Amino acid sequence: MLRAAVSGSFHRHMEAITAAVRELAALSVRVLSPADPRIVAQQGQFLFVASDRVTSVRLVQDRHLESIRAANFLWLVCPDGYVGQSASMEVGYAAAVGVPIFAPHCPTDLTLRQYVQVVADLKTAVRLNSVRTHRRRPEGILIDPHATVEKAHYVLDRIATALTRPGDSEISAHRIYHDIADIQRTLALPAYVQ
Repeated sequence: MLRAAVSGSFHRHMEAITAAVRELAALSVRVLSPADPRIVAQQGQFLFVASDRVTSVRLVQDRHLESIRAANFLWLVCPDGYVGQSASMEVGYAAAVGVPIFAPHCPTDLTLRQYVQVVADLKTAVRLNSVRTHRRRPEGILIDPHATVEKAHYVLDRIATALTRPGDSEISAHRIYHDIADIQRTLALPAYVQ
């Protein structure tokens, strides 16, 4: 199943963002963020939506960036060409991590235009991404914390069993290192600066 993230100005284009999320779902594309774009809270100019699991601006934005990184493509909503500061950062992030950016309208900003492929509609973006075979990074703890923690616990239990049960030490060591790599991939944690 294809995965997408949607970016745009929540203040100016929320109706179009909501429509894009619904259309992507109808096209069998999993929207990683915002999965449920109904506005539920506000902190200053920052709007929180129903799919935000926390009310920390930094954590919500980090989760959205990780969703972009795990997505097959970013859908940019800018019907009048306007791309706000947060969405501009998200476009830059997508470009930096190699995630294709599609939009039905061209951004007014000349620099952003260089990174956005204008397509007729979402169906075209989905079709273009269906033929690509690039691998996306695993979803990680910020996107789906419950499933990620559950998988990490399962792998840690396997490691504990391998470390405490007598057996073929060479097979156990190989299995342990494989499980450690699996946990690193599962968590897919971004680097944080305090």
